[in-house]
Amino acid sequence: MSFVRWTIDEFIALEMGFPSNVARSLVQLFEDGCEVPFIARYRRHLIDGATPDDLRHAVETFKNAKAIKAKAEKLLKRADAEIENDALKKSVKDALSKTMDAAELDCLFEPFKTAKKGSLASRAVELGVDEICQRLYRGEYVNLQRFVHSKPELNTLAKVEEETVHLLSHELHRLEETQNLLQKLAELNNHLNIRLKVRSTLTKKAKALKETDKNFSLLDHFKLYLNFEKDVRFVQSFQILALERASSKGIINWKIVVDDSIASIHPGLKLNFHLNHTDLLRKAVQDSTKRFLIPSIERKVRRKLLDRAENSAIDCFAKNLRELLLTAPLKDYAVLAIDPGYSNGCKCALVNDSGDLLQTAVFYFRRLNAKNWCPDERAEEILKTLVSKALNSPFVIAIGNGTASRETQVFIASLIQRGVIAAKFCVVSECGASIYSTTELAAEELSGIDINLRSAVSLARRIIDPISEYVKIAPKHLGVGLYQHSVNEKRLDEMLDIVVRECVSNVGVDVNVASLQVLQRVSGLNKKTAANIIKYRQDNAGIKSREELKKINGIGPKCFEHCAGFLYVYNGKRLNAPAKKKIKLSKEFNPLDATPVHPESYQIAKQILEYAGADLTHIGQNNLYQMLAVIEERIRERGPEWLSVWELLSNPFVRKNAPVLLTNVLEMKSLKVGDILEGVVRNHANFGIFIDIGVGFNALAHSSTLLSVVPEVNSSVKVRITAINMDRRRIGVVLV
Repeated sequence: MSFVRWTIDEFIALEMGFPSNVARSLVQLFEDGCEVPFIARYRRHLIDGATPDDLRHAVETFKNAKAIKAKAEKLLKRADAEIENDALKKSVKDALSKTMDAAELDCLFEPFKTAKKGSLASRAVELGVDEICQRLYRGEYVNLQRFVHSKPELNTLAKVEEETVHLLSHELHRLEETQNLLQKLAELNNHLNIRLKVRSTLTKKAKALKETDKNFSLLDHFKLYLNFEKDVRFVQSFQILALERASSKGIINWKIVVDDSIASIHPGLKLNFHLNHTDLLRKAVQDSTKRFLIPSIERKVRRKLLDRAENSAIDCFAKNLRELLLTAPLKDYAVLAIDPGYSNGCKCALVNDSGDLLQTAVFYFRRLNAKNWCPDERAEEILKTLVSKALNSPFVIAIGNGTASRETQVFIASLIQRGVIAAKFCVVSECGASIYSTTELAAEELSGIDINLRSAVSLARRIIDPISEYVKIAPKHLGVGLYQHSVNEKRLDEMLDIVVRECVSNVGVDVNVASLQVLQRVSGLNKKTAANIIKYRQDNAGIKSREELKKINGIGPKCFEHCAGFLYVYNGKRLNAPAKKKIKLSKEFNPLDATPVHPESYQIAKQILEYAGADLTHIGQNNLYQMLAVIEERIRERGPEWLSVWELLSNPFVRKNAPVLLTNVLEMKSLKVGDILEGVVRNHANFGIFIDIGVGFNALAHSSTLLSVVPEVNSSVKVRITAINMDRRRIGVVLV
């Protein structure tokens, strides 16, 4: 019995380019159940500067390594049982035990798979043609006439030759050399001068579409891909996903086109057949190329292109999601949110600065003509009444970016300009709000509130506490990814869940006020342990220290290690608000419990404070950061663990890109090429970034015009218009 000769850490080191010691540390951390946020923050000294995205990829690589190793072990057992020749068995098992490539495992074992029942090859074997093939492989001359009538089906010489070609064709494809050729072609580098292209064609269904058909507009939507043809080496990931999306809609079929010259380099041509049988070999090679090799190339290359495109899409989705979740909150403001609409009206919800619902209302637009709408006669009065409820605190108006958003922005801007309302407004993404409205969670949180009004409450709370509101919605519904329906849903969910847990953990959670939805996404916790935390704090009038977490059912030593640093315990008032004087501490309260420093490092933290001439009472004061900055060099001399703790004390996590507040909107008819405007980045894609410039749809800054540092989601940018097509609702811009 042979065993796999490589280890999981060797696989990770090779795939990720990590040093061996880092790969070994990661495997141990993953085996111990450590999550990405915990490793990124508290085990940085073991991972040599790996980023959270590196770690997310490492988690997937770790899982892949385990799957490949299990597959190799399974094939080794089959080789023991199914390969009779001892020398060949030893050679195959040696190769199987060394390779780290799943596709290569299949290639190595392909020659020993039996032909499928009912296939042309299996029928040829049943007719006794395998004897002919064995002799041909040995270079012997075979009198095929002798086999005529050996079986009723073999009633002519042509029939004997046909069945021989069928079996030879199957065997030629299983040759190790043929499988190696297949692997090389799938590398997409064209070293063998065999051109592979991606080509699309219109489906019969698409050709039959009429202007009155529902899907006719898809022809324009996918017009760049209706007759697409490109060398596989130069096809972009977003183009593959667009082709796949168009295919799923029944508009096109796309495939990999293999150069006809592929048959000329088939390894089967190098076999030493008897001169009298060279024509038979040539026929078998042509048949094998047509029935086996080309379809295999098409499948393998297509799968590789889709995998690469999927990885790119998920990475882009993860980047957008992270930046959205880490949007800075707009603190100390009441928010009047408007979820615009035509037929169902504009749903309004006023919440205070804590997110508590104060009042709801609905106003309507009336149609002026085929293209224009205006607010009805009651709309202004309804908004004035809502605003009057928030006079005791500053407030902003948040307008959803969906249907009727443009008209609503114009209406609100006119009220501000006329002095009817003293406020500013911002635009907020509606994605996922309607889905949240129909959930059991929404019904529980907003019981008694009409289901149509719940979305407006969600929009308002996204301004006050973005991450707490966004975690209530599945990431794939947040509108921050393109072609998400064309990628593996399970894999997408797994990767995005890692990002959500990373963001929630990095921001930190007030353990005494956080909701179940937030707590269960903290590193190390799940729904059950989060519920236990909530029950404990209700039964015990709150949690006074991180140490007290150990008393909660389900939080054992490992769970405590993984979650404690992300759960903050505050002494009455939050310490992230700078204090003007030293804080009077309760006996139970440890100020380090309100910092990202892990309890395992409290002793180091106290020594660092002592070096800086400070103590625990300085935590939360502005001057502490200056005091810590003075001792940076001294801390670096103490090693990476001390440096990590010093950084956690010195550099509190900061969320960026709070909502941009406006008082007016652009007139679309006044826009022209060359205009310079301010906008807000809404989304990243592989081909550029989408920017809201206040015209009701996003402008595109193409990737070819972007600098190396791309602005984050929700960040403010200045752009210059380079192209306008209002009929197709498209505006091209460049950053300035």
